[in-house]
Amino acid sequence: MVRFKGAILAGGSARRFGGAPKGCLPAAEGETIVARLLAAFAEAGIEPVEIVANDPGPYVRFGRAILADLRPGLGPLAGIEAALRHADNPCEALVVVACDLPGLTAAELRLLVAAYRESGGPVVVAEGPDGSWQPLCAVVSGETLSAIGGALDRGQRGVERLWRDLGARSVRCEEAGAFFNVNTPGDLAAWQAGRAR
Repeated sequence: MVRFKGAILAGGSARRFGGAPKGCLPAAEGETIVARLLAAFAEAGIEPVEIVANDPGPYVRFGRAILADLRPGLGPLAGIEAALRHADNPCEALVVVACDLPGLTAAELRLLVAAYRESGGPVVVAEGPDGSWQPLCAVVSGETLSAIGGALDRGQRGVERLWRDLGARSVRCEEAGAFFNVNTPGDLAAWQAGRAR
């Protein structure tokens, strides 16, 4: 039986939000995006879930292990590397999601895990209803750690490119709102107003 753990990538600088951590933004009625994601992981039966953030302060309130990038400033691939390397909670496969997906639910996480179990890895990536890959919503084998490290050593930071190089399989998720990204204040306002759902 594959042992899964979850990781929420929250290490971005969020410059368009004045540096405010995106994961702590209110998704609805005061509930933060990270709180919604943690609830989705719990409903999907994926534990433990760690938060990868270079500034732990805003995320302490969630009561989860907070990991810093081993190579700060190299983007989300470095965050995935940190989560896979975490010695206290090694895993066979990591369910990784970005911290700016307020619409992601347990349904998408279950679909990813089922597809991973069926394929055996090394990477299964969510695919939106329009066919677009969502490289920061994926299940990644622990065996990819050396490939991730090698890519970072070579200066390669593109997550989707590496997943494709590793022969990733994609799985279609039909709920478009699951992958709505909160990248700007306008995106957040749209989500809060219900226009993104």
